[in-house]
Amino acid sequence: MYIGHITYDDIKNPWCGGGGAKRVFEVDKRIAKRHRIKVFTGKFPDSKDEIIDSVEFKRIGFGFNYIISRITFSFFIPFYIMMEKFDIIVNEFSAYSPSFFFSRKCKNVIAIHHLVGKSPIKKYKIMGLFPYFFEKIAGVFYKYIITVSPSVTEIIKKRYKEGKIYRLIYNGVSNELFSVNALEEDNYIAFLGRIDIYMKGLDTLFDAFSKIKNKDVKLKLAGSGKEKDLQILKSLSERLKIQDRVEFLGRISDDAKKDFLGRSLFVVMPSRFEGWGISAIESSACAKAVIGTSIPGLKDSIIHNKTGILVEPDRSDTLAHEMERLLDNKEMRTRLGINGRNWAKNFDWDKIAEEHERFYLEVLKNNN
Repeated sequence: MYIGHITYDDIKNPWCGGGGAKRVFEVDKRIAKRHRIKVFTGKFPDSKDEIIDSVEFKRIGFGFNYIISRITFSFFIPFYIMMEKFDIIVNEFSAYSPSFFFSRKCKNVIAIHHLVGKSPIKKYKIMGLFPYFFEKIAGVFYKYIITVSPSVTEIIKKRYKEGKIYRLIYNGVSNELFSVNALEEDNYIAFLGRIDIYMKGLDTLFDAFSKIKNKDVKLKLAGSGKEKDLQILKSLSERLKIQDRVEFLGRISDDAKKDFLGRSLFVVMPSRFEGWGISAIESSACAKAVIGTSIPGLKDSIIHNKTGILVEPDRSDTLAHEMERLLDNKEMRTRLGINGRNWAKNFDWDKIAEEHERFYLEVLKNNN
């Protein structure tokens, strides 16, 4: 089976490189042991085509600028796909860099991780109408749809009522994280993910952090993002007078991630939208309590009052209150963390890759 995989996000992309990119790589490197896979991603500074763990990466577009990178990726992807003879094409949909290429010469699958809804309009005003519209029509021409969480699946099913075949396949977690010793706590709260202010709700997090009474605890953020977002957050921390207690670590290695999560007091994910929240399950695997927002995706990966705490998005006062509760209650942190580790054992990348491969083979055999 020759698989073409379309996804702007990339494990090495300094602007993105989030959970979606990790999922693609973890799944594809396992399937690549038995099938040929070529992944088409967006260009970024100093990027080049390469093979990683038997997965072929073809980077498309112009990588000198983030916006230009996304636009040129969407524009050029059809030309690159047409030059190949794939058995199946898997399109990891992104409202901000959509690909609507649909081949009649092979089978086509679309993977929809999360739904941004009207968020682009709130963030970008009239320009946000484009991603809003792209998301509305994303699955119209596709018969086969992969989703990553029950709550997102239900929303999509209501949008496309008939003629679709769905497959819910969760995200996974590395087995190495289960070996982390969660009892050696340092005095900091952790955030792990893309440094994207709007999507990840980092403005809400900073505001909430400024309101907690404990002024000795620190907030450490691990992840990469656009330089503009980093500068805005640094200015916000100064305005809120928390700059001495906030630390930006940048992108960290897998080994550093174990230490970073393992030594944290707990993890915070105040996102405005997520498909699932790989960081939530990774934190749970490290036996860490997670505070997240009650949104589609996260409310599936975090079990309220069992593996973590869910709060309404954009509510810095509520988030601050729950952060205070966990800071003051080690027994609660430990209980949620232990429950989380047991919960995370359900999500194994090997099994998830097998589910993907099985679905692809089913799609190829379906003559309808």
